[in-house]
Amino acid sequence: NQEHHGIMAPLIKHLLALAPPSLFIIVIILSVWSQSQSVAWYLDLDELADGEALPMVNGTLTAVKNDTDAALLLHRSDSLYKYNISTAPIVIEKYKLLLFTIEKTGSTVLKQLMRRLMGYENYYYHGKGIPHVFPKNGLKMLVDYSLPEANEMLTSDKWTRAMFVRDPKERLLSGYLMWRPKKNFSEETLRNAQKGLLNETLVNGTSTNFNRGLIKCCIDRAKGDYNYEVLCLNHMLSFEGFLGMVEDPNKIDDGNANDEGLGSHQPKNTTKWSPHNLRKSPSCPDKHWSPVTQWRMEKQFYPQLNFIGHLETAKYDIKRLLNRMHPDAWEMYGASGWGEHRNESMFESTTTVLHAKKTENYLSEHYTSDEIEKRVEEINEDDYDNTFLDLERVPVGQAQSFYRKRFLQRFGSFE
Repeated sequence: NQEHHGIMAPLIKHLLALAPPSLFIIVIILSVWSQSQSVAWYLDLDELADGEALPMVNGTLTAVKNDTDAALLLHRSDSLYKYNISTAPIVIEKYKLLLFTIEKTGSTVLKQLMRRLMGYENYYYHGKGIPHVFPKNGLKMLVDYSLPEANEMLTSDKWTRAMFVRDPKERLLSGYLMWRPKKNFSEETLRNAQKGLLNETLVNGTSTNFNRGLIKCCIDRAKGDYNYEVLCLNHMLSFEGFLGMVEDPNKIDDGNANDEGLGSHQPKNTTKWSPHNLRKSPSCPDKHWSPVTQWRMEKQFYPQLNFIGHLETAKYDIKRLLNRMHPDAWEMYGASGWGEHRNESMFESTTTVLHAKKTENYLSEHYTSDEIEKRVEEINEDDYDNTFLDLERVPVGQAQSFYRKRFLQRFGSFE
């Protein structure tokens, strides 16, 4: 009550003056009679974000409601409420839009659109961290708002919470094509590695032009064994070898072990390495190919999505999204101003569309058997089973036609 608050406030200010705030969790119990319940309030000073001011009113520290209250959907510790270019939703307050982007699913052009919605004339610029890196891109994230405001955005019917998804088989292949090793080791190097003769690393971006993502995966598993580093990356030159690094090792059939290029090298500080042992090691996660459900956000947030678009029908879904935001939004932001000469509509022939078509051309080259397709379906099982992502187990090469047909069934036309 007011009397207790008047007594406690000077005491709290005195305690704060005696010791660093990080040593305290100051508990204020206010006796409040409301609907026959007592309400507890507290201020956890350790939970304050860097640079966040203490809640003061007229120079007096005030009580803050427990942000872990079960009534709140979003908490300060959740991934959506962090400064992270991959997981932080983008906020367009003017149109009450939250956009959840996904790597290898048109994220670049979608963030360019968000910059256009924010009024940036150079919305199309791509370089030096733009449009992906905060705060360079000038976009607002969910963490830029207070927890009550952020929770309102995540739960209110007035807000659109949109995500674009992609056929998992094409997305995983796209990630592989982007991050796969770019250069072969010589036959002599491979023979020396199989014999355990290498005593210095040959795995670095400068000498072999390998991408850092897969390098880290192999280095982590080699544990200082330079021979294994080389054999590991050579193993991932093939799509099947790559799949062996991203599969859940607990779901691998022991009867499928075979020699795929690692030989019988015996590392000094580990047991025998083979393709089978490699596949049985912890999987190699990355946001460019790992199932969305495993990294994008905590599972309790997926039911809050109220708009799902598909990369396969992005040209039409983006129009639906903009029209949902405002009757004039498509004409203002989507119908023109895109393409190399800025005279096309969004997703008509952007780099994203070209990348997607390039991946389609590689499908038959890499999905060479039903077994490979089955393995990829098992890798992405969580995404297929996440009904909020609206994905289907579509045969390889048929995603474009499948989702276009389904779009027509749902919405009647492409207009």
